[in-house]
Amino acid sequence: MTKVLPELGEALSSEKGFSLLIKGLHGTGKTMLVFEILNEFGGDNAVYLSTRTSLPALYEQFPWLEERARFSVIDATKLYISSKPFPGLCSFSDVLYEKLEEAEKPAILVIDSWEAIASAEAKEEKIEVLEAAITDLVRHYATEYRMNLILVSEGSEATPFDYMVDGIVELRRITIDYRRARELVIKKLRGVRIDQHKYGFTLDGGRFRYFSPFEMRKVEKPRRVEIVPNTVTHLSTGCVELDRILGGGLSRGSTALLEYGDDLSLLGYQSVVAHMIINSLQQGVYCVMTLSSGWDERRLRRGILPFVKEEDYLKYLTVFEIRKEKKEVRENVKVLAGLSMEEDFPIFTDFISNLEPPVMVMIGTDTLEYQYRLKTLDNLERMLELFSYWIPELREAGNIGVFGMPIRCTLGEELSHMVTNRFKLTVLDKSVILYFSRPDTKLHCLENVITEDVLKLTLTPFV
Repeated sequence: MTKVLPELGEALSSEKGFSLLIKGLHGTGKTMLVFEILNEFGGDNAVYLSTRTSLPALYEQFPWLEERARFSVIDATKLYISSKPFPGLCSFSDVLYEKLEEAEKPAILVIDSWEAIASAEAKEEKIEVLEAAITDLVRHYATEYRMNLILVSEGSEATPFDYMVDGIVELRRITIDYRRARELVIKKLRGVRIDQHKYGFTLDGGRFRYFSPFEMRKVEKPRRVEIVPNTVTHLSTGCVELDRILGGGLSRGSTALLEYGDDLSLLGYQSVVAHMIINSLQQGVYCVMTLSSGWDERRLRRGILPFVKEEDYLKYLTVFEIRKEKKEVRENVKVLAGLSMEEDFPIFTDFISNLEPPVMVMIGTDTLEYQYRLKTLDNLERMLELFSYWIPELREAGNIGVFGMPIRCTLGEELSHMVTNRFKLTVLDKSVILYFSRPDTKLHCLENVITEDVLKLTLTPFV
């Protein structure tokens, strides 16, 4: 899987050569991005001009480079900026041009970073010579040698090369709800269509990796969803990384609140819930649900049946629908009239109590809000009172409760104080972001990994 975003990949794949300026403050991941570019587009003729470290030190810090990436490293601290002849000394321009002449077809040249070279030779006339040499590379050598030229700049302010280069990207640190994230901004890519100008990314595992837009589950073809085993004390969410955050999964007797925002984070929420259902049904765990608004059992069936046996679906999954008319009653559907929560809720909880625990109970709180008119204060207080009695009973039975809630739902903060775990789903640059406030965690990118045969839900931390 490529780790270089598609717009950059298209630009650097051009046979005409491309000049790219990578900007960002110290520690934002510029060099990591350069390494991924060298890995994908470099080769024996690639040249990495570094002011930072030697090739052995690079391999020691990033072992994967030695195994996969091949490029030459020039220690820029040993070059002299001035082109005036000094016995035994090589100028910046002479060394670069000599290296370019030696290569049959230079694939890529990286200067990381040009300001650091300039600061090593602080005299103004030498800086002017450096800028002139790099300008010459941008204007002539990139096209003449059909090579990719990458300049790394320490900072986000304007540089002398902003108007000369073909492309500019900037790497930034940002925050979401006081938690750190990273974002890449495409400022220009000459000759390339920019379908998305911002991407979240991570440096997890010492590698640069961008986050692509959230991919919805495809159900037109059955795919295998591997079972993540339950334990004596925990039910798995169906996502290994999510289980790890929770200390092994959803502990028996616990409750969780899943909050989501706009339409894209709603898709993320639906994927999390779907994996919980699929993983539970495959292991013979009963699931009882009231669905979120806009969903009914028929739509849920279309989303779940491609991944589980129909007999398991019908045996272990029961959906409670709140509606006044009993048009069609399907085998695993129970209908609540929706006239009184005091009458309906005991029917729901009594059904659960007659099942063999642990039972996975999922409640779409927005449906309760609309059907039972919870915007009215008296109704809201009665619903919260019912939950306050039922949650301890659920805990005592060893069952698990999962509440799905849109942000700004009426039940809101009051219900959040009753639950064991609370996590949120939001969106960054078309990617779905998940994080916990209870327990407190960093940000993670939620992804559906879809192959020809397998569907898997993964979490990758922002590092």
